[in-house]
Amino acid sequence: MAGPSDVLALLQIIDWFKEKFGAKKDSPVQRFVDVFESHGVHRNQIPRYFPDLLNLADVQDDQSLSKILDQEMIDRTADLFNVDTAWIECANSHPYLTHSFYKQPEKFIEFLDGLLASGSDLTGVLFTSAFPGSGHHADTFILIEESFEFAPDLPITRYHILDNWFFNYGKSRAYLAACVSSAWKRNVYIHGRRISKEFVRKYQFGENLLGSDITDHWPGSHWYPEDMALDPRKLIDGLPSPHEKNIALEVFSSLCNKDKRFCLDEQESIHKGESFLGILKSLKVGG
Repeated sequence: MAGPSDVLALLQIIDWFKEKFGAKKDSPVQRFVDVFESHGVHRNQIPRYFPDLLNLADVQDDQSLSKILDQEMIDRTADLFNVDTAWIECANSHPYLTHSFYKQPEKFIEFLDGLLASGSDLTGVLFTSAFPGSGHHADTFILIEESFEFAPDLPITRYHILDNWFFNYGKSRAYLAACVSSAWKRNVYIHGRRISKEFVRKYQFGENLLGSDITDHWPGSHWYPEDMALDPRKLIDGLPSPHEKNIALEVFSSLCNKDKRFCLDEQESIHKGESFLGILKSLKVGG
């Protein structure tokens, strides 16, 4: 018959297995480490980013790190990787704060200029699940990758998520084209990928740390967002109705007439000398 000591020993073994093989406990320590690892920094490399605060022994396990992790480390990590401080503190469910520039292409330019002023290298990708017939609410977001050197031989890439786009809605398509073209004018090239709705929804609202499925490479089939600003036929391609096509053309043409920062006429040679507005005049609008 098992005695109290046997029962205690069994419970200790069970606790050990839970700790060793069970699900990771969500905590500020775990989230702190997850932020670095999701951005390509191994746990053992973390002290290189905090030489004044951490050493290798401090990050060898969660218990050691929990004794030294403080507000300054959390704040500096949040700033370094553009994640929400409250998320690391387990007070928020979204690691990233997203940006919305729908109907605000001027604000988008200010946003890019602010990042460029810091000397960072920028590139981007427009992910969408849109396809002909997919309806107004096709999921779409822009991911801006900002790369810089934190210190010699310590590169960092952090991410900015731009959401609130509806690819198959004419007005949204026009503002999206304006943002893409204004980025190109600053040598910030927005590439395009068509990918599943499930993938887009995983990341478009900043609800998940960006994983290797998106940071190691850009998945999905290629397309060229800048074409929307160069050719009216590309701008309206796939929009679900003549009304939506009319709206897209009218809004984008108005933006171009108002502010040349939103059009790419200097690249019109790829269309044999025809500008966007020139093609538009020969196009049956909304056809």
